[in-house]
Amino acid sequence: MKTLRFFLFLVLFSFPFSSHVTLLASEIPPARAESTHFAYGPGERLVYKLSYLGVPAGSAVMEVLKKSSVRGRSVYPVLSTVKSNKFVSVFYPVRDRIETFIDVEGGYSHRIEVKQRQGRKKRDKVIDFDQVLHRATQFKNDKIETFQIPPKVQDSLSSLYHFRSQAVFEVGKSTFIDVHESNKNWELEIKVLNRETITTTLGTFNTFKVKAYVRYEGIFMDKGDVTLWLTDDERRIPVLIKTKIKIGSITAVLESSESPTPTYQAKANIQ
Repeated sequence: MKTLRFFLFLVLFSFPFSSHVTLLASEIPPARAESTHFAYGPGERLVYKLSYLGVPAGSAVMEVLKKSSVRGRSVYPVLSTVKSNKFVSVFYPVRDRIETFIDVEGGYSHRIEVKQRQGRKKRDKVIDFDQVLHRATQFKNDKIETFQIPPKVQDSLSSLYHFRSQAVFEVGKSTFIDVHESNKNWELEIKVLNRETITTTLGTFNTFKVKAYVRYEGIFMDKGDVTLWLTDDERRIPVLIKTKIKIGSITAVLESSESPTPTYQAKANIQ
């Protein structure tokens, strides 16, 4: 069941607004000319249908919650939940809850909380990121450990939201993101391959096809390469995710979405 676990983690990528908007392909607005923005905001809720070899396996939800604070910094909590369906749960039940807290101004992570239930295994941990002293403190199994981290480091969930907010997507260009996971600092490479038009049950989307080259094991995904299709607009919403494994492939398809209008990103003042 490692392949299912791989996929369930894969889909966990993921500003006050007065209303929520249900996303349909025909309703996605054109991108604005400004180069610096957050591609997401409170009220965004993405629901995915998971399948393996065409067989339904479960669902995942990623949502951006209302603004809160961590150590005096304003943050946007991003909550991801994953669960296997009834059929898969007979063999390998999965119930995961992961929450990251992203700095409102800088877009980097301040904290990640993990509660995973997979089969008979349980995994709980909390990592606090001190972005001033460049230090991560991990609380796990009654142990406290500290690690040095690069400036403005991401965790394995916040990294996707950071990539979505890149000002410009250029075909052939790679973005490198510092990620702290599994007690180490890693470099995540995400490359824009090309533009593609794809059709799902929600409609037809103009997208950027990107590939993430992952070299760490953790919450976001196990080691391997993953292909994603992100909407070619300000929101950069993942509408389709695929990964090839030794036997077949695994797919996540966006089933429903509520998305506020993106907002502009302020300059970070972390020194």
